[in-house]
Amino acid sequence: MKIAVLIDKLTGYGGAEKVALILAGIFNADVWTTSYYTDTADPEFKNFKVYAHPLQSLKLAANFKFLNFFWQGLIQAEVCSRFRKMDLSGYDLIISANMCAKQVVHNPRNHPCLHYEHGVKNSYKMEWLFKPWTSYMKRMDKKATGKVDVIVCNSENIRNKIKSYYHRDAEVIYPPIDISQFKYGEPGDYFFSIQRISPDKQIETQIEAFRLTPERKLIIAGPVAKSDEPYLHKLMRTAPPNVTYRGTVTDKELAALYSHARAVIQSNSDEDFGIVPVEAMASGKPCLAINSGGFKETIVQGKTGILVDPPYIENLAKAIKGFDSKTYNPLDCQAQARKFSKESFTEKIKSIADKIKGKQ
Repeated sequence: MKIAVLIDKLTGYGGAEKVALILAGIFNADVWTTSYYTDTADPEFKNFKVYAHPLQSLKLAANFKFLNFFWQGLIQAEVCSRFRKMDLSGYDLIISANMCAKQVVHNPRNHPCLHYEHGVKNSYKMEWLFKPWTSYMKRMDKKATGKVDVIVCNSENIRNKIKSYYHRDAEVIYPPIDISQFKYGEPGDYFFSIQRISPDKQIETQIEAFRLTPERKLIIAGPVAKSDEPYLHKLMRTAPPNVTYRGTVTDKELAALYSHARAVIQSNSDEDFGIVPVEAMASGKPCLAINSGGFKETIVQGKTGILVDPPYIENLAKAIKGFDSKTYNPLDCQAQARKFSKESFTEKIKSIADKIKGKQ
């Protein structure tokens, strides 16, 4: 069965990119995308045939950073347009791994499509100001979702959102996580935070919590897109001295940072699933996170981490201040992580792909 895996763009290294990469590996698939930056995307994508359709709007955004908000909308519209024009009729199955990528279903030559939903986007910033555009994007998104053959999603959190917004059901298959690369190590003197550096991750919550706990140390790591560099600069310009940023780290460096952390910190109040807590637990380390979204499906309160309620900054600071590594059993954390293994994902996604193929 010849399969294509589609992802909106390969310009960074986040959860959606990890899923797309593993999907490509499972099915020995070709990868179709828009812009592909080999210097910032996961180097493993070089092992696959990647068909890139570069975005002109990304170049404009880099030259006119002061219009960043406007360009983000234009970039999304261009991504959708690119996928609607892609002729993938030569494939037996298309797997879209991003919101815009599922627009391929609008091309009548393409069939069939399995969509892996990471998150439901049902609202936009300053929507009132760009009402015609946002209304159009929502219509196109709902129309594409209605035409997708099968929807799979990454958490019960997203399944409920799909039911509410799209009025369709989806099967939950937790994201594939290669837990074998993570090992337990003796805790060091720091807490660790890893994520894509972007405003939607609400990293300022972590920074402010550590401002209230100057005796604790936080190391932040993660890639940043060019459009989000001003956000990063603002964060680090105002960060207290006990917070440092390591930038993008290699897989080996990441495993080491997890291994010797006291605990891992996460702060997005609407995380769709959240791979980071699982990687932390695979390293035998608990995760301190916001009591919301996908974190509630991975972290066992008091056993593999701490889920904090509002007010988030103050309660996260309290959890950090009172944290004691000795109260957590690394084996409990690792046992919880095994529930989200790559092997489980592979078995389930192959089964669904076979069912789709059998219906043709």
